[in-house]
Amino acid sequence: MKILLVNTNRYRTPPVPPLGLEYLSAALLGSGHECRVLDLCFSDDPTGNLARVIDRDTFDIAGLTIRNIDTVLRWNNEFFLDDIRRYVSVIRASGVPVILGGAGYSFIPDGIRRFLGADYGFFGPGERALPLFLDRLSDGPPPRETLVNGWEAGIDPDFAPDREGIIDHVRYVREGGLLGFETQKGCYSRCPYCAEGRGRVLFRNPERVADEVADLARRGFTEFHLCDTEFNQDLAHCGAILEALIRKAPGIRWTLYLKSSPVNEELFPLLARSGAHLVTVSVPTGYENMWHLRRFREYTRANGIRLAVDYLCGFPGDTPESVRFNIETLRAIEPDTVGVNSSIRLCPGLEVTENILHDAESEPWLSRPISRTSELIRPVFYTRITVDMLREFICGDPRFTIEGFARTSNYERLRRE
Repeated sequence: MKILLVNTNRYRTPPVPPLGLEYLSAALLGSGHECRVLDLCFSDDPTGNLARVIDRDTFDIAGLTIRNIDTVLRWNNEFFLDDIRRYVSVIRASGVPVILGGAGYSFIPDGIRRFLGADYGFFGPGERALPLFLDRLSDGPPPRETLVNGWEAGIDPDFAPDREGIIDHVRYVREGGLLGFETQKGCYSRCPYCAEGRGRVLFRNPERVADEVADLARRGFTEFHLCDTEFNQDLAHCGAILEALIRKAPGIRWTLYLKSSPVNEELFPLLARSGAHLVTVSVPTGYENMWHLRRFREYTRANGIRLAVDYLCGFPGDTPESVRFNIETLRAIEPDTVGVNSSIRLCPGLEVTENILHDAESEPWLSRPISRTSELIRPVFYTRITVDMLREFICGDPRFTIEGFARTSNYERLRRE
């Protein structure tokens, strides 16, 4: 079958190359399907560009990736699905069915499918699931199900994508973006406030990961951002990845996210030798989380790695006193940069969302009134720790940034120093 893959993500501070579409394109071509990628990120007329491509060529189906539903931050929030709904309308008006997928889509899969008016949706990995689905479409009548679980098909751990020529990497880098790569899919954790943790992880072969990065490095791209949910799901796999990168891709520099555990002293020297120069740790409110962070600061400082913290507060039960204490603790730990967010974006099915929606006293803290049956596609935020409180607690410390006002990533903030 012939499929059009469309990158709908036009958020450009910074621009993020659509890694998922690169992997999908390589997997589809490797399984005998025809594939064209349309990247709308830098387009001046995205709807018109899409209409012209649909009009000039013939496709059996179109796949749209949704990286984010919105910017996830309350202040200066941008909602992306209205534009994507126009793209879906253009495609379906031509008689071409539409498939949706992507990290953001997987948060509310069937709700977003219905909101956008698409035919099918995929949540979870697509590199195996999408070619299999297209095989079924080409062999007979359309499948009856509208929602496909990519976790059931899994991934090929030895998948080695050829990423050359799929996306304009030079343009992304010139505009301030970093090329990404993955070592795994999923997350073992089930944090009550996070929609990414499903308690399951699928690992890629470390040698194939290093081959992919080495190939990009040979083409002159040496700065990367890891696109795993969190790198340290399994320390043995981490070690194998790092040793393979040290052998096959010397001279690269990269940034990554780690969760608070598991970690050990051996991990950080390997990270430094592999070219990792910035680690970001997401830290919710709590004394135990701050204790873990002290260890991170010791490990990163000893190995010349910079430490960024994403601090999330304002949960039910948090008080101004507890948040002030956490910020003072962070100040004493001395990360290189701290992004502070006190507005909780509600997503369906999360423990924190259920607790908030079933608490009759939560209504004054919500950004807009909602019912308990709301699908929460348009963003709703719970905010009980105000920006004015945060500014008072931060006391002008330049290492702290209240998220949503200055649109920069951690690596951009530190790159400027």
